[in-house]
Amino acid sequence: MNKTRYRKLAFVYALAGITWIAVSDWLVGYFIGEGVLPFDISVVKGVAFVLIMSVLLYVLLMRLHAVEIKAKAAESIDQLFLYKMPDFFESLPIVTYATETTGSHANPLWVSDTIKRVLGYSASEALESDWWINNLHPEDRLRAVNESKAIIDNGGGDHFYRIRRADGTYIHIHDESKAVDIKNPRLFVGAWHDVSVEEQAQQQVREYSSRLEKAFLGSVNCIASMVEMRDPYTAGHESRVGDLSVAIAAEMGLDIDTQYGLKIAGLVHDIGKISIPSEYLTKPTRLTKSEYQILQTHPENGYEILKSVDFPWPIAEVAHQHHERVDGSGYPRGLKGEQILIEARIVAVADVIESMATSRPYRHALGIDKALEEIEKNAGRLYDINVARAALRVFREKKYQLPLKA
Repeated sequence: MNKTRYRKLAFVYALAGITWIAVSDWLVGYFIGEGVLPFDISVVKGVAFVLIMSVLLYVLLMRLHAVEIKAKAAESIDQLFLYKMPDFFESLPIVTYATETTGSHANPLWVSDTIKRVLGYSASEALESDWWINNLHPEDRLRAVNESKAIIDNGGGDHFYRIRRADGTYIHIHDESKAVDIKNPRLFVGAWHDVSVEEQAQQQVREYSSRLEKAFLGSVNCIASMVEMRDPYTAGHESRVGDLSVAIAAEMGLDIDTQYGLKIAGLVHDIGKISIPSEYLTKPTRLTKSEYQILQTHPENGYEILKSVDFPWPIAEVAHQHHERVDGSGYPRGLKGEQILIEARIVAVADVIESMATSRPYRHALGIDKALEEIEKNAGRLYDINVARAALRVFREKKYQLPLKA
């Protein structure tokens, strides 16, 4: 309860007393009448005064009690935050700190005592010069320092790194800080959060994903091997087309996910040949018209085989479209331009380059130069012009080497 409220209560009580003393004789005489002894008047005045003051005092005390209850409730809330909340934070793997920055350099000012539980150091140890840098993991040190400078320049931010505990082990830290003023030197406040458990879980997920990826690629390679077993003369064709497709996609600036999908598409783009008679695939002379028409069914056959597989990329359509040409002269559907998936346009160019650069049952290898001349001459007519230009740059400027078979 504040002093102002006490003054008001004292003033009301004093005013009531003074008023009674000043007018009490007149009031008693008025109500009792003449002929009453002074002693009787004094008794009546005294009793009345006690009763009136008692009632007034009761009312004031009740008001005071109500105010004290509210004050006590407010004090309880304050106590909760002042005394209990720090205890709650002590149980969390969080270290709070404050730094003063000059330019991009930070000087520690204060660190919470929770650092003892989280890292095993005392607050005074953590405030020593270069303590933070010296205890960063060697593999994270340069990156963490540069990121810290960027955070200071930006007025706040967060990053992840590993830091050494007092027992020599390392834990993963999420470090987040923010500037609290714009003075020079600037003051930053921040928090370190031990995320080692989360990092371990993510590492397990990455390892599991890696095993799944290896199993997946192994399955795809098995499928590609089935085709190669029926056509050993072109062994390695699928993997080389996949690798070249990835190189072309990277040159075009396509994202990593698309590049990965192209690697898979390259490995299975000719899977439809599994339905083609092996004597056609290994025939030492050129195919007859009817034989070639049968060979031309392999994109459709490949699509039928792959369409039921729920790939995260359009693998079945790439197999279906990799012999389409941008002027509509390709097969099996005569698609034109943008009707053809960009992935299929990339595989088409890679397929032509690899096929011309390597030997076939009916001819010797024509070589990379001839293959690139074919792409350059028909860029924009048979082959997507952007894909063709990227392929030419990959070989002529980036010096890409096609791993030709012996």
